[in-house]
Amino acid sequence: MAGIYKFYRRFSVAIFGSVYERYAAYFASVKPHLMSINSEMPLKVWICTIFMTTVVAFFASVAAAVLASFLLAFDAVFSIVVITLMPVLAAAVVFFVFYIYPIQKSTSIKNSIETDLPFALAHMNAIVSSGIPPEFMFDMLTDYEEYGAIAEQSKLVVRNIRTFGMSSINAINEVAARTPSDMLKQVLGGMTQTIEKGGNLVEYISEMADKAMFDYRIRREKYLKTLSTYADIYTALLVAAPLMMLSVLGIMSLIGGTVLGMTIDELILLMTWLVLPALNISFLAFVHVTYPGV
Repeated sequence: MAGIYKFYRRFSVAIFGSVYERYAAYFASVKPHLMSINSEMPLKVWICTIFMTTVVAFFASVAAAVLASFLLAFDAVFSIVVITLMPVLAAAVVFFVFYIYPIQKSTSIKNSIETDLPFALAHMNAIVSSGIPPEFMFDMLTDYEEYGAIAEQSKLVVRNIRTFGMSSINAINEVAARTPSDMLKQVLGGMTQTIEKGGNLVEYISEMADKAMFDYRIRREKYLKTLSTYADIYTALLVAAPLMMLSVLGIMSLIGGTVLGMTIDELILLMTWLVLPALNISFLAFVHVTYPGV
């Protein structure tokens, strides 16, 4: 399987390598995201693979659309519409999903780091206060899965030291250059500068832990206020308004008539079983997406 995957990547570069070289500037913004998720795939290979997968999805969708039109006996006009639009839509979705994946993954790692950083720094402060060197401090953090992405970043520091033979400072700087979190980048950069200048590492980490916890509390309070606003909007738009509308429709059903070509009973069923559930699901998705992880 790995051999097929390598062949697919090489074939993608062979076909679309020149296209990438021509438009490389348009994809430069993806490179830091690929680095931050520790992808071993170079940007050129990633983009060429996206192009190849998009083309494969397009022609696979053409075949599926033609087969569906034949088996389901669509009329000529509908068949043309399906065969025309379905492959374009499928290709667009595949390109978008693959292109956005490293960006979304990088953002997820960033949010995880910044959520757990205040608590990880407090733990780091307790470790270095006992006189343990920084490399062993990161090694100890890798055992705590509750720190999420910070534990993974610590594993990278330990890997750089033990596997690649880097010094502690170079190992930390390498991870700082790749991390998607500006907060962690600042902490690691300040840590290496403190070590190089012979400063008090315990005092530095203690100050950063206090600052990170203060920022965490501020973000939490801001989000709670925002959540209160969301609750008011939800109550007004998705509780009070639908109740009032259903009450009006209930009265109108006694009178009769149609709205937008539907009877009142059909409109009530549409709102009850389709519109309101869809709006509630959309609202929950919005709250989930805007959740800062505090």
